[in-house]
Amino acid sequence: MSVHAALARPVLRTPRGRHAKPRPAWPRVAGRAVFLIFALVCVVAVTGFGWSPVLLVVPAAAFTLLVASIAKLRTAARKIDTIFAEELTERDQS
Repeated sequence: MSVHAALARPVLRTPRGRHAKPRPAWPRVAGRAVFLIFALVCVVAVTGFGWSPVLLVVPAAAFTLLVASIAKLRTAARKIDTIFAEELTERDQS
């Protein structure tokens, strides 16, 4: 979210919790389905070629690190946008 988008919405009364408008679920469902299909293809390929199942550890670890880093980056970006929005609204009110 950009600073301009953060300014367009209220900072103090952001809808969170059970009264927030729910996000669409289809991106999460589609992402999980793609991941599961890809995981099954990898398992079938490893067993089909007769390779050791230990080879699946490296892609699984890489995927786990990727997901964790994306989540941390999104959290950090959200915090930075909130700080900028608060600073800009304080400056406008003064």
